[in-house]
Amino acid sequence: MAISVRSQSIGSATAPTISVTKPSGVVEGDVLIAVYFGDSGLSGVSASGWTTMASRNPDDELATRVWRRTATGGEGTNFSFSQPVNADGIVHIICVRDASTTIPPKVATVITFAGEVVTPPVTAASATHLEIRAGAITGGITGTVTWTPPPGYALRGSRQSGDLLTSAAASKQIASSTSTGAKSFTLSLPAGERYGVGVSISLAEGDAGPAPEPPPPFTPGRGSALYRYVLRRWDGTYLDDLDLRGVSLDKRILQPGTFSATIPIPSRKVAARVARVIPRDEEGVGGITDLSIGPGVITCEVYRGGVCWGEYWITATQLSRSRRGTPAIQLRGSTMDAYLLHVELQEALEFVSEDQIDIARSLLQHMQGQPHASLNLALQSGSSGVPQDRAYAANEATYGQRLTELAQVESGFEWAINIVAGPAGLERHWVWGYPTLGSDAVAHVFVDSPNGGDILELGEQVDALRGATSWRARGSSISTDASTSSVPLMSDPHVAEAHLAAGWPRIDRTLTYSSVTELQTLEDYAAYWAATAPGALRVDSITVALGAEPTFTPNSLGDQARIFLNNEWHLPHSRVRRIIGIGVTPTSRESGKEEADLIFEGIEVTGG
Repeated sequence: MAISVRSQSIGSATAPTISVTKPSGVVEGDVLIAVYFGDSGLSGVSASGWTTMASRNPDDELATRVWRRTATGGEGTNFSFSQPVNADGIVHIICVRDASTTIPPKVATVITFAGEVVTPPVTAASATHLEIRAGAITGGITGTVTWTPPPGYALRGSRQSGDLLTSAAASKQIASSTSTGAKSFTLSLPAGERYGVGVSISLAEGDAGPAPEPPPPFTPGRGSALYRYVLRRWDGTYLDDLDLRGVSLDKRILQPGTFSATIPIPSRKVAARVARVIPRDEEGVGGITDLSIGPGVITCEVYRGGVCWGEYWITATQLSRSRRGTPAIQLRGSTMDAYLLHVELQEALEFVSEDQIDIARSLLQHMQGQPHASLNLALQSGSSGVPQDRAYAANEATYGQRLTELAQVESGFEWAINIVAGPAGLERHWVWGYPTLGSDAVAHVFVDSPNGGDILELGEQVDALRGATSWRARGSSISTDASTSSVPLMSDPHVAEAHLAAGWPRIDRTLTYSSVTELQTLEDYAAYWAATAPGALRVDSITVALGAEPTFTPNSLGDQARIFLNNEWHLPHSRVRRIIGIGVTPTSRESGKEEADLIFEGIEVTGG
């Protein structure tokens, strides 16, 4: 399982000893982190059986000490911590499961003078790690203080000691070796500068250690060696490099991309290598299928010229043999964002006036906190400035459906999962853009001309029945009276004013969002589609020959491209189009052509 917080507890006292109840459910091997805050310096601050990781004692005003220990299973029900006589002190204990007991945690502390408590940047202890952020302020505390953790962090408790000291702790699982920077707690106190201290701790995931030995080095220039296909288990364990034929892969914004390929098996020697990735499942030979390999638990990384162009979750295989041929296995898969569509949201969640990006991150963090459901996503920070209200019922949709619905409203956003090379290997980054992904600068140029160019094929499709001129959104019924007919919520019509004024007929389209119980949300959906998909919808695409070092890669989705057209139909001109999808046909032994189908921004209406 991924590193996570098992439980936590807090103790406080104005006395020489602080007694803290052992967090619930502690098992042998768990890592315990204790963070002390006190207002009388560090003299006499100690804890038997704990290892000190960091201390800070600025002018004896707000002392801080951080300890750790590995649970043995033989502890009592309480832990005791000593502090100066008459000191106000608070101790937070965080119990972390699946943390490394050999890689020391990284710790950073900082003094703050502000209306919020800032925690400092901290070095990541490993590529996948748990961050604990804790903070305290002293003096001038009025009333009961409410702590709000940094966005994306789960509050792990807060405590107040009279009007002299208050503190809180929070945590977040991180899937990146890059520092997440400074993070701030906000407090329910009148504006003004206060004396505070922030603590940041990074704990490595268990067995993180050094990165495993990489597969054989990339060697370009031999046949189809421009492309390389690396097969791994879901947990990242290297299995083998395989020679794939007939490969086709694509990636799109807000829609899972697909992957297909064939593994020819001309000999028993090749079959033995393939069997490292896909079990033979033969009665009397191998017995029970090897559950650690095969579709569902393997991924394929696609490298072009040594650069990763995508990671695909292999979900299906099909063995076939023609009457005259040798066996071959077809692989089918999808980009990693497809996984989000296969994990159900089984717990009710509610968000009130929260930034839509914070809601999206919360959904992803909630999913990754479920057993066996983590993609180890590194989540892009920031906010869009657009608040939304969302009430998600349990057991009615998947996390992927909720994310797509959240993004496809008026003033929505775009998101994708990019595969990025990190210091310890490939990392999965969830990225977003408001209102869209990609760069507005025109960085890519493609040419169709009688004198030559890189555009091999082009297509332009316009369909009046893919859109509409009047849009409504239908939601769930809110009737609680079983004796009356159930009538679903329905938005007002939202019309394409410009089209109707130009003489278009009324073309109705009603989209169904069966789980929505808020009328305003339905109005937002209808307004979004009326503004986004009025009248006839257009889909443009081109097929281009890829150069040796193309400017556009699958991680460039959302970028603008300049298309120069000069042929029998198109008078010479340039048009700028935004690329939202790419399909790649790599070079192979059967075909020396390397092509990319580029899909330009159009509208794909969802919701029924």
